[in-house]
Amino acid sequence: MPPVNPRSLLGAAVFAAAIGSSACAGLRLGTRDRPDLNEVATPLRHDLAHFQWRVPLVLATDLESHPRNRGVPAVDAERGLVYAGGLDHGVHALRADDGLAIWRFQTLGAVEGAMVLDRGTLFVGCNDGALYALDALTGAQRWRFPTTAEVVRAPIVTADTVFLVNADDTVFALNRGTGEQRWRYHREPPGGITASGHAGLLFARGKLYTGFADGTVVAIDPGDGSPSWERDTAADAEESDATEAHRVIDVDTTPVLLDGSLFTASQSTGLYSLDPEGGGVRWRIDWMTAVSSLASDGRYLYATSSTLGLLKIDPSDGSVLWARDYGSGAMQVMDAGGGLLMVPSASQALWLVRARDGEVLEGVGRGGVTGMPTRSGSWFFFGTNLGGLQAYRLTTE
Repeated sequence: MPPVNPRSLLGAAVFAAAIGSSACAGLRLGTRDRPDLNEVATPLRHDLAHFQWRVPLVLATDLESHPRNRGVPAVDAERGLVYAGGLDHGVHALRADDGLAIWRFQTLGAVEGAMVLDRGTLFVGCNDGALYALDALTGAQRWRFPTTAEVVRAPIVTADTVFLVNADDTVFALNRGTGEQRWRYHREPPGGITASGHAGLLFARGKLYTGFADGTVVAIDPGDGSPSWERDTAADAEESDATEAHRVIDVDTTPVLLDGSLFTASQSTGLYSLDPEGGGVRWRIDWMTAVSSLASDGRYLYATSSTLGLLKIDPSDGSVLWARDYGSGAMQVMDAGGGLLMVPSASQALWLVRARDGEVLEGVGRGGVTGMPTRSGSWFFFGTNLGGLQAYRLTTE
């Protein structure tokens, strides 16, 4: 495809209008009590992130359905390239410093998966249910592995194997070179209502860890796909007036390993600290429900909940250090280094948040942001719900 000059497509330069009008509530706690969000904060500054470029990766007809772009870019810092999926059913390789198009690969569905670049191969999940392996320099397809449901979580790539999970609660192990299936592990989803989304994979301590819609957390042997242990969090659901068919028991959080504990969360039974070797429960916070994602900065745990907002948690005992609500759709968090968190809000912006106290420093991203950003040095890249890829540079302090 011919080169695209992103500057000619930009129009307005930097998104800033919606930041000042957004309310963010928070409360410093330091206990395991349920948080009461009753303080209001506004962005403290507007000079932290500097706009560099924007490239549209969407067809005009795609915007008619008001999409939410969940894609996560990948960066090749050595070659100066950034890779991003598009709602236009394409994988794009762009020059990182100015957004100039290098190549485009056509897929059979919108590309909203988290990409992984490893030793010259780009692994891309797609809404068409497939995982693609592409030559990172040319965009040529090396292989395509089809599944029965969308692939949006990042695959785990080793020297000879690629592990992936799809939205049908199935984990696959593939030959890295050919894409041939080695094994699969599947759990049948429960009857009744389930939450949207699903857990990704964690590879640690020689095991694969993930969660499923039936409320089970599983440690899987990466060699043959057999379960090392299973923890049924649905068994902890208290009796209520709701029938089993109406209880949302999904474990949709990708597990986090921190300070020797495995952290996961169920939609209905709370946040868990588990023994990664046997799956035993070390502690549980039952009121911390509707958690959709977990993250860590190496010292603290962060949980995002549709009802509780973003919570900073002491991993040793589960005490909440602060809790804040960053607006509708703020369902993920990323440690950006330097005491900074990045929190996407699907209805507002990508918030730059101070990890120490949860204060909002700035917001960027016209049209709202659903997918996670990718940072490379002082630069970070993210897709917006209007279908464009944007690049910003952080101020060095």
